[in-house]
Amino acid sequence: MTVRDALIFSNIAFLALVALAFVASVVVFLLNRASERAKDRELAAYQTAAEMSIHSARADAAEALERAVAAAAENLRTKERTAMLVREAVTLHAQTLAARTPALEAPPVAQPIGDNTGDRTLSADQRGRMIAVLIRHQGDVTVMSGIGSEAERYAAEVRTVFSAAGWKVESGVVVAPKMPLAPLSLVLGTSGQDQAVRKAFQEAGVNVSGRPRSPMDRPTTIYVGS
Repeated sequence: MTVRDALIFSNIAFLALVALAFVASVVVFLLNRASERAKDRELAAYQTAAEMSIHSARADAAEALERAVAAAAENLRTKERTAMLVREAVTLHAQTLAARTPALEAPPVAQPIGDNTGDRTLSADQRGRMIAVLIRHQGDVTVMSGIGSEAERYAAEVRTVFSAAGWKVESGVVVAPKMPLAPLSLVLGTSGQDQAVRKAFQEAGVNVSGRPRSPMDRPTTIYVGS
């Protein structure tokens, strides 16, 4: 082999290597593009699945919210029907008692709760009116009574009304109040149950007064004095 032949052979080999390198680079580029497209497809599929999961979760949450709203509305309607039935039953009972009263006998007049003369009491109609309001806004109440049989008896009557309306009732006795007790006074705020207590006495035509809140008072407190 001459030098010329060797030179030609080396040039051919070099060109072959260059061609192989070019082909290899093209193959690597195509493989990279294919890998990137596969990753893009996987990412798009993942995003689509995530969006479908989010939409499904939102639909489930909306359905659960609708069920909760429907249940709350049905509960409110049930309470209103119960209050109506209680009020009708109380009214019917009062009418029955009135029918049994002799015609010549004057019916007793219920003294307002704020009246300090004689023994106070709540008539059947007053109890029905209070229960009709309280049963729709059940809560917690504390009824405090002063010393004396009349105050304790009337405080027990007030507790009975709240208990009949489904309220949680706590009781107590005021032995030596720093401020004199009114016949009936309320320590209320602006909550829903406080407004219900105030409205219940108003619907029953009961006279009440406000009392300043002390550090020992519960959120909703009723004081019954002599």
